[in-house]
Amino acid sequence: MENFFYLTLFIFGTLFWSFASVLIYRLKSGEKWILNWRSHCPKCNNTLQAMELIPIFSWLKNLWKCHYCKEKISNIYPLLELSTWILFSLIWYFLIDYNLIYSLNIFEITKLLFWLSIWFITILYTFYDLLFLKIHDWIMLSWIILWFIYLSAETYFNNSLLISTTSIILSLTIIWWLYIIMLKELKEIWDILIILWSIIILYVYKIYFWINLTDISILNWLIWGLSIFIFFFLQIILSKWAWMGGWDLRIAIMIWLLLWTSLIFPWLMITYMIWSIIWIIFVIYWKFKKKWTTINAQIPFWPFLALGFFINIFYAPEILNIMSIYF
Repeated sequence: MENFFYLTLFIFGTLFWSFASVLIYRLKSGEKWILNWRSHCPKCNNTLQAMELIPIFSWLKNLWKCHYCKEKISNIYPLLELSTWILFSLIWYFLIDYNLIYSLNIFEITKLLFWLSIWFITILYTFYDLLFLKIHDWIMLSWIILWFIYLSAETYFNNSLLISTTSIILSLTIIWWLYIIMLKELKEIWDILIILWSIIILYVYKIYFWINLTDISILNWLIWGLSIFIFFFLQIILSKWAWMGGWDLRIAIMIWLLLWTSLIFPWLMITYMIWSIIWIIFVIYWKFKKKWTTINAQIPFWPFLALGFFINIFYAPEILNIMSIYF
């Protein structure tokens, strides 16, 4: 039975990536929406038939070439279709109790769907960043808005009407200010002033209502989200937007929504360790090739954030145990 489920994950994983690969290129090109426009070859624009749309199989059947114009199809398609299945399987292995799935436990089924959704967003933006060195806004913002609604509801449930309403308005205002920073519409001095003003307002709010901000769900998230925002923003300022960009700020906040405080430090540590190793290999390779001065040395940062995120999620108990011993 478990083998059957892995087979099902393989089929759905490859189908989801096939959908994601089309979505990535249409988001980039601005073509018509995927649900009301047929897939086509980007070289010859011929509409693809059903047999050309089967993940992996179609790529092998046509000898990794377009059926019509015979132009080579990138190896990235079958590679990412397979990687999708692998990640689906890891989520199933580490995070899901398959016995509860077989018994139709609603909570476990919801948990599976939740993590597969998170996977889909993660894989989508990982490869968008790899291909185009940027992140598209709409899914990321949709995710943040949905989570904001959830936190707002929880805040109303656990606090008075006055505290809940003012907390949500304050959080929404600060988030809007941070989004202005992400859009790079102001000079850096104004960005810094916005961050300082946000901290001052949070402090005044705490003093005025005599409350612990971390006891309020939406403000607890806002404080830690603002902290990680400042951490990445300082790197942007120091590097003059060379090390990372506004997309990384959005991504960092999204991952913070999922990890909260307990796993954020190991997430950052693992992410930067992996990034440092890859960067060193990259530098050595191009130094050896003597091409360092002839390339634009850019490495997308989101794949490392995503990798560190999933390592933390899959090995959360072990990581938290190590932290409790040594920190």
